[in-house]
Amino acid sequence: MIRLQDVGFAYPDGNQALDQICLNIDKGSTVAIVGANGAGKSTLLSLLVGIQMPKEGTITINDLVLNKSNLDKIRRMVGFVFQNPDDQLFMSRVSEDIAFGPRNYGCSADETERRVKETAELLQIEHLLDRAPYKLSGGEKRSAAVAATLAVKPEVVLLDEPSSFLDPRGRRNLIRLLGELSLTKVIATHDLDLVLDLCARVVILKKGSVFADGSPYKLFRNEELMEECGLEVPLSLQRQLDAKNPQT
Repeated sequence: MIRLQDVGFAYPDGNQALDQICLNIDKGSTVAIVGANGAGKSTLLSLLVGIQMPKEGTITINDLVLNKSNLDKIRRMVGFVFQNPDDQLFMSRVSEDIAFGPRNYGCSADETERRVKETAELLQIEHLLDRAPYKLSGGEKRSAAVAATLAVKPEVVLLDEPSSFLDPRGRRNLIRLLGELSLTKVIATHDLDLVLDLCARVVILKKGSVFADGSPYKLFRNEELMEECGLEVPLSLQRQLDAKNPQT
């Protein structure tokens, strides 16, 4: 579904955000991208949807090599939930934000209305449709942003820190929803317990390179690896490790 071959990216100030990234992501899989601040997580997601273009290497999605000439086709396949929902919600009502994508891609008025209703029900935000986004709570904005992304019916969903702004109930609902979606999902996050709940695979970045790739239950238990990457062992696993290695 997604292939990155020797992908590199540097910002204009010379900061090498990504270096020789090689990844294959299978269709229908849920993959987490984790790492300390500055490891390259958000940059990687921005490349996958063409917000930034790689300086070297190639990105292929569904056998289509990402470049400036086919960004429209790529963005029809790949939906992006931004880290800050205020960067994604810009219409006067939530319903209009959800309708924007389908309408922009040529859906009829009836089809657009159907998608707005369908995604609002999926996210359980029917009561927010007539609200102005700027009057919503952080968690409500997050749900509206996810709905706006799903309304386009992408084949791949990229989520940048999806559990931020959410209270515990909202976080549980998000995990439930993402677990039920039969889409390819790539999640950049610091919420490692969310990774344990959702993902069979985690890619750990360190200074713009792939440092480890495998099962989150295996990698997150490796305290030396986690320390080297600037990460904390998730609380749920830390309790297990403490139980196995009681202090004397």
